[in-house]
Amino acid sequence: QAWLNEKFAPELLESKPEVIECVVEQLDHMEANLKRAKRGDLKVSVHHMEVERIRFVLSSYLRCRLVKIEKFFPHILEKEKSRAEGEPSILSPEEFAFAKEYMANTEAYLKNVVLKHMPPNLQKVSLLKSVPKPNLDSFVFLRVLERQENILVEPETDEQREYAINLEEGSQHLIRYRTVAPLVASGAVQLI
Repeated sequence: QAWLNEKFAPELLESKPEVIECVVEQLDHMEANLKRAKRGDLKVSVHHMEVERIRFVLSSYLRCRLVKIEKFFPHILEKEKSRAEGEPSILSPEEFAFAKEYMANTEAYLKNVVLKHMPPNLQKVSLLKSVPKPNLDSFVFLRVLERQENILVEPETDEQREYAINLEEGSQHLIRYRTVAPLVASGAVQLI
């Protein structure tokens, strides 16, 4: 579920280090069991395929997160700076270090390759202004896991009652991500 939500959400979601750690431990345990099993047994080859499938899902999840960090790094770091005390971080410590290093390397590259050749008044660049933000108004497909009532489809309109809907458990919808972002974070809906 974390993998699919991360894959289909336009923004970087909250990090799940406990899930990653658990999956890595289980993979290590499964591989140790496979080494002790008899070769040529059909169960061994099926378990080996399952290990490879789980490894693919884990790698894809981490790759999705890294791509989003590289794409939106100034906005993600700004969001990290401005988050309230006790609010969960969207970055793991390793991802935070990667994002800071990526930003420093990008700034150094721009200064060394481009900005030093520009007139002095143009030698500053704001990465927050020049790097695009995640498009929270993009539409996503979702499956409702827990019934939700009175969800405002267009919260910025004046006549909000006309645009309130109920999301029935098991139903699927195409809806603006900004509308369901809190529901994705709480686990009430799953992106598909």
